[in-house]
Amino acid sequence: MTETKKRKKKTVETILPDPTPLFNPDYLETIGFDFDWLQKLADEYKFDKFEYVHKFRAFRCYQKNVHVEWIDVNMLAVKNGKRQLCEIMMKHQPLGKHRKIIYLPWE
Repeated sequence: MTETKKRKKKTVETILPDPTPLFNPDYLETIGFDFDWLQKLADEYKFDKFEYVHKFRAFRCYQKNVHVEWIDVNMLAVKNGKRQLCEIMMKHQPLGKHRKIIYLPWE
C-alpha cells in the first residue's frame, strides 16, 4: 500500500518597510491589494522573496536572494483581473527585454 503525503505550500517571504510618516503598513490593504497575488506570482515564476518599495508602489522580486524583476501594485491587480489600485507618480527603471522574467500579455 502506497501512502501519499500532502506537501504544504511554501509561503513566500514579503518584506515591508518600517512604518514612517510617509508609509503606513496598512496602506496596501486600504487600496485593495491582496497578498495572495504575490504567492501566485511566486509559484508561477519561482520567486523566493518580495520587497516592497513604497516610493515606486512596487515589489522587488528575488530568486535565490538576487533581485531579478520589479512588479508594481497596479500590474499585479490587472494581472489578477482587477482594476488599477492607485496612481503611481514615481516609476522604477524597467528591465530590458533580455533580463525580463515576467511577461504580461499587454506589454
